[in-house]
Amino acid sequence: MMLPFERSRLTVWLVIAAACALPLLVGGGYALQVANIALLNAIVVLGLNFITGWTGQVNFGQAAFYGLGAYTTAIALKFGVPWLATPILAAAAVMLAGLVLGVPTLRLRSYYLAMTTIGFGEIVRLVIVHWEPVTGGTSGLRNIPGVGIAGFELSGAIQHYFLLVATLSLAALAAHRLRHSAIGRAMIATRDSEIAAELSGIDTVRTKLTAFMIGAVYAGVAGCLYASSIHFISPDSFTGTQAVLLMTMLIMGGMGSIAGSILGAVSLTILPELLRFLGQWYLVLYGLGVIAMIVFAPGGMATIIASLRDRALRAERGS
Repeated sequence: MMLPFERSRLTVWLVIAAACALPLLVGGGYALQVANIALLNAIVVLGLNFITGWTGQVNFGQAAFYGLGAYTTAIALKFGVPWLATPILAAAAVMLAGLVLGVPTLRLRSYYLAMTTIGFGEIVRLVIVHWEPVTGGTSGLRNIPGVGIAGFELSGAIQHYFLLVATLSLAALAAHRLRHSAIGRAMIATRDSEIAAELSGIDTVRTKLTAFMIGAVYAGVAGCLYASSIHFISPDSFTGTQAVLLMTMLIMGGMGSIAGSILGAVSLTILPELLRFLGQWYLVLYGLGVIAMIVFAPGGMATIIASLRDRALRAERGS
């Protein structure tokens, strides 16, 4: 019988092998482009998990940070900044915005952060729409230079796919390490009981601000990769609707779970494309599926997978 850590390691290697084999199965074109968007969403939702899943604060500003990172990258590349500098610029821009937004708001309890981030998202959208000489307004920015390192530029969806797989893997590994660190335990304690965490000596304001800014950096880096791989951005990709969708992905996948965050983002990105053959009815089925999952599996896909795994272990021990 395999030990638990051996099972986990085997699962990770199987997921990596499946991810590497995907381009061979679907080829290039539209299907792989959807897979790239799913990977980008997974990075953004993984960042959202820090503040919402682990720290218990409702954040509807993740789409705004995503857009801020994308527009920072696109504008920098248009001005001739080397691509290697753009992830740093995107991270710096979202960290600054997160600091300005989070310092006054995260000192308050309840749903103040949710209301503030909704307003922040709308402010970012309005700035993008009306600052037309810089952002292109409602028309967006086109012909954005791609990922270029030492004179080599990535071309095609397949090359960008493997870059995104590598980035998501590093993001998940960093999240895993952070979860089992002192700051990760402080985040969980803050979520479980903020008062008890403070009595234990945890600076809950600093903990929430750290989680908020780490999540913003994840979104900013994803925005950088989005602009560089899609070569076109517009305000429509970073609206309040997108913010709600990102939150839905986290809830569906399983709040607090790294694997669940990724699974929820990938599933809810790909599922609408699989159902499009149904015409307008796909929206109905999509909505019913989301409602059913929330009602019958409020812990998300992660709890379903954990339940199936536990059953398999019990069956193996009984055999």
